[in-house]
Amino acid sequence: MCGIAGIGVSTAADGAALQAALTRMVRALRHRGPDDEGWEAIPNGTEGEPALLLANTRLAILDRSAAGHQPMRDPSTGNWIVLNGEIYNYRALRDELAGDADWRSHTDTEVVLRAYGKWGVDCLERLRGMYAVALWDQAARRLLLARDPFGIKPLYYVASRNQFLFASEVRALLASGLVPRRLNREGLASYLSFGSVETPLTIIHDVLSLPPAHLLIIEMRNGAVATMARQYTQLPGEQPTTSPGSRSAAARAVYEVVSDSVRAHLVSDVPVGAFLSGGIDSSAVVALMHRVSNAPPRTFSVVFAERQFSEAPYARAIAERYSTVHTEIPLSESDLLAMLPDALRAMDQPTMDGINTYVVSRAVHQAGITVALSGLGGDELFGGYPSFARVRRARLLTMLPEPIRRTLAGIVSRATSSVPRAAKAGNLLDAISPLDVYRLSRQLFGQSDIQAFGLACGADVSSRLPAVPADADPFLAISLYELGHYMANTLLRDTDCMSMAHALEVRVPFVDRDVVRTVLAIPSLYKMNGRPKGLLLDALGDMLPTEVWQRPKQGFGLPFDCWMRSALRAEIDGVLSDRDRIAHIGLEPGCVRQLWNVFLRHPRWVGWSRLWALYVLAKWCELQRTTL
Repeated sequence: MCGIAGIGVSTAADGAALQAALTRMVRALRHRGPDDEGWEAIPNGTEGEPALLLANTRLAILDRSAAGHQPMRDPSTGNWIVLNGEIYNYRALRDELAGDADWRSHTDTEVVLRAYGKWGVDCLERLRGMYAVALWDQAARRLLLARDPFGIKPLYYVASRNQFLFASEVRALLASGLVPRRLNREGLASYLSFGSVETPLTIIHDVLSLPPAHLLIIEMRNGAVATMARQYTQLPGEQPTTSPGSRSAAARAVYEVVSDSVRAHLVSDVPVGAFLSGGIDSSAVVALMHRVSNAPPRTFSVVFAERQFSEAPYARAIAERYSTVHTEIPLSESDLLAMLPDALRAMDQPTMDGINTYVVSRAVHQAGITVALSGLGGDELFGGYPSFARVRRARLLTMLPEPIRRTLAGIVSRATSSVPRAAKAGNLLDAISPLDVYRLSRQLFGQSDIQAFGLACGADVSSRLPAVPADADPFLAISLYELGHYMANTLLRDTDCMSMAHALEVRVPFVDRDVVRTVLAIPSLYKMNGRPKGLLLDALGDMLPTEVWQRPKQGFGLPFDCWMRSALRAEIDGVLSDRDRIAHIGLEPGCVRQLWNVFLRHPRWVGWSRLWALYVLAKWCELQRTTL
């Protein structure tokens, strides 16, 4: 796990200035890799060919010796690599390559480098893991960037006429001094639509995010930079697969593939722990860690004094059953207020989520743990989100004549036009397709709201949602939307930046190529049996106590609804009531202030997430000194 960065030019350039820019980028990424850092200048070949600088900051997980230093060169081909991530099947690939390489380390980085030398870009299809990688192909004189199929690890870039930059974080690109700190209006609209900026956009003008499962080829010669992006692998849901013939067979398949994934995700030369919220997914991961590992798991939970938000009793039940070394992290509103400035500084892009991951990652790191497993991905695969129930209700609504349905939706929407949450419910009455249900379920502000804030247009949400096969049933469609949109753009991105702020590697066994392919191939009917995530529970048998799953779903979140009207109120009021701060980010101050006042009087009418998202946006822009 690392931070990676690079600068390429297609014309003669000031080498000292480029090195200084790269040094600033490395400094901005140092929190991601405190164990080692390095950079390499790849010289020009013939006149007119590119110069390239590659850099890495290393968090040493596998082969912690100096042999794992990056950038790493393949002496047989002259190729170079910088890698951020973990390849869980690297030992099997190493065995396959054994006769072709004179090995210098026991790292997965060297395996990827040698694999590219033998198989070219086809090697990416063989990788099981999370990664963002940059490869310099010496023979072809070109740079290649690639990102794992689910977008677990981030990768950002800027391409101009004669210069190319890439990095693991947007802030590293800004730190280079070569990228203007200009806000992207389309990125702002996207953020307001969903609480995070959708790939391939970012909040910064001209900075793009490489989409998951994509390869970017960069050629820098003859005074120009040329880029070509393409998807290098079929995503789960796009490929034909065989499915189990019965529900019991499906449950066995789920148990086998998830157990195998947890086992694979435990490969490490440093201590491994687990986030334990007390929900089904994290509890399942801990239970399987206990079953496939000889050592008792180290587990960590955030607990609150507000009982309605705390899952402490359920996390304790799992910790006791599996004899984990359990740590509870008490968090009060005063604690959050104290750490909020650092948490906001840790955000690579503004997000309405992620503070919870910052809190637990901080505690895990302080306990001496370098790797932690998370249950992220279980909701998307096994139907844990409200969007799955809503799409089933939408199918029932189709039995109403369309004029009646639209009349009811219009009445609700007009009667609640000043109540955002209720107005959204009216829109859901008119949502029939899985696409409509998903979009409205995840929508933060609608297009009319965004226009009222002063932006010229809202985000074109349909164009950036994942492609779903035409014959996908509603359950499968929602799974694909959740995996490719909310999970990729919000959950995985937040997990990466908030954990790496503390040099903690978080692994996600449910977000694994074999797990996702297996679960998506299972008929949706087997995943819907009346109890939450029934297929996963069937697969686990009696491994989870009934009190863990026989209760309403409770997300891994913080009590913002309460705290924003108590200890956090003055801080948020100072930002949302400041006309200059709000105008500086391109929003209408009066509209923002009015929404804040409505929230203070009637919090349920608005919902805390809308106001929190606006606060975070304003603070992030202030911290990063951005401007329109």
